[in-house]
Amino acid sequence: MITLKQIEQEHGIGRSSLHNYRRRPTFPQPVPVEGSTKILYRADEVAAWFDSNPPQQGKRTDLAPQDEGADMPIASPATDRAALIDAAAALLLAAITMRDLASAMAPAAFTSMPDDIRGRVMRHGYQQAFDRLPADVRAEAHALVDADPDIIAARNL
Repeated sequence: MITLKQIEQEHGIGRSSLHNYRRRPTFPQPVPVEGSTKILYRADEVAAWFDSNPPQQGKRTDLAPQDEGADMPIASPATDRAALIDAAAALLLAAITMRDLASAMAPAAFTSMPDDIRGRVMRHGYQQAFDRLPADVRAEAHALVDADPDIIAARNL
């Protein structure tokens, strides 16, 4: 009889590989042993299974090249531009939110914050990163943020 750990050691495989092998219908079935909580297998059946199914490492070579995955579609410049503007608007919103959060807090609450959180609120990196973007990207991001109904409502408070 052989345990799962012994199978791993004798056949040089890891726990996850053994788990995958055990899910195959051809892998030997465990042997019920009265009074034992360990999962046990017949050593000769396991050895025979590994002889006929040796572990393989690395990339599968039995797949045709077209089955290995499709090429990523090339995004159009308009799609790339829209994604860039959306990211810039999100960065601008983060800068505005952190600035507003810092200015709205009572000094006592602010100083009682954990250092890492206070550092993130006080970090001026969001605004600096936004300011380093090209002017046309910044302008479009500003227009997008300024048109956001939630931002408009917050400004009217």
